Amino acid sequence: MTQKGSTGLSTVLIIFAVALVGGFLLWLYRSSAALEETTPVMLEADVGEVVDLVLLSQDPSASVGRVADIDSVAVVQTLGRGVFLVGLTSANEASPFPVLLSPDLIARYTQVYGGDVVWLYGHIYSLNDSIRSQWVELGAVNEADAEAIPQGTSFLLADSLELK
Repeated sequence: MTQKGSTGLSTVLIIFAVALVGGFLLWLYRSSAALEETTPVMLEADVGEVVDLVLLSQDPSASVGRVADIDSVAVVQTLGRGVFLVGLTSANEASPFPVLLSPDLIARYTQVYGGDVVWLYGHIYSLNDSIRSQWVELGAVNEADAEAIPQGTSFLLADSLELK
């Protein structure tokens, strides 16, 4: 038992712990400041050739992994809250091409309707059966319209959309 006025081992340990935490916070602050100064700004990787409506119409599967900037394309059909089809015209026929809205566009309640003319910017990705089923499960495509998703091999993830 300690007497009044005497300093025990617990007081020394408390002071040591506070000094240790303070030292750690100082080291953490200096490390983060140095990290901010030395970290270079990362720009988007070289995207190469940007795909337009003509290139995408010729061979949609060859455009996978590239950036698309598509101006004045007509919306053929809306399949749900986050997916719609645009009309690509090839030499043989008009074929629907799926467009998935980015989460930002969905959060802003972006809506398009059949017959709208839009400008789209985004990335082209591969499309398979598991992606199609995820669209339905997550509510981007209405269950009633699930069969209308084209069996093509690619889709556009639209980062930007503007009604014309």
